[in-house]
Amino acid sequence: MHKITGLRIYWVFIVSVLLMMGLSVNSVQAAQQTPKEVITQTANELLGIIEEARGYYDQEPERFYNKVEAILTPAVDMRRFSAGVMAKYYRGASKAQRQRFMDVFQDSMIRTYAKGLLAFSNEEIRVLDPKGPSRDPDRDSVEMEVISVDGTVYPIIYSMRKGSDDRWRITNVTVNGINLGLTFRNQFDSAMQAHNRDVDYVIDNWLKSDAASVISDGSGEKGSGEKE
Repeated sequence: MHKITGLRIYWVFIVSVLLMMGLSVNSVQAAQQTPKEVITQTANELLGIIEEARGYYDQEPERFYNKVEAILTPAVDMRRFSAGVMAKYYRGASKAQRQRFMDVFQDSMIRTYAKGLLAFSNEEIRVLDPKGPSRDPDRDSVEMEVISVDGTVYPIIYSMRKGSDDRWRITNVTVNGINLGLTFRNQFDSAMQAHNRDVDYVIDNWLKSDAASVISDGSGEKGSGEKE
């Protein structure tokens, strides 16, 4: 397995964000399609969004951020994702703190990685056929391969859950063996221990923490599947 470092892990993660965004389709269609069908159908449409943004991003970056947010929000189970990052501290946090971290966590994903979407070009994406039916009808995973211009293959696994509205949403992403949910969780825990378990401080400084550079510096925790 190739080790991802620096810029490589950056653009591979960007592709994973693209496919997260690809899950954002209307509720009727989402209820009728499998996770793989939704991802496969929308991948090409997302490339059009990127091309459009290249024409206005320098003058209107907020416009692009807002568009990414509008597409990303319904695609990812951000409540479950952010709760998994807070982990053992989630129960002790107030409702307001939970909501605030979810908002900050979502904003950090959008602000940190939206620019990288514009760098996406000439990479090949393969959405793999499922190995078999999921044992849990409300949980599934989608495997994908991103092939770089030099032929290197990077595997990505999307952990997904079906909501009460029958829509599939992503709850975690594993990129080449690096479990992003677990990586963020460990960083939240480290920040809590370093700052006397001050939840408000950690939330207020999340965007300034190492969490914002998880992808760009190639660090991360190995492991696959959903961590909660």
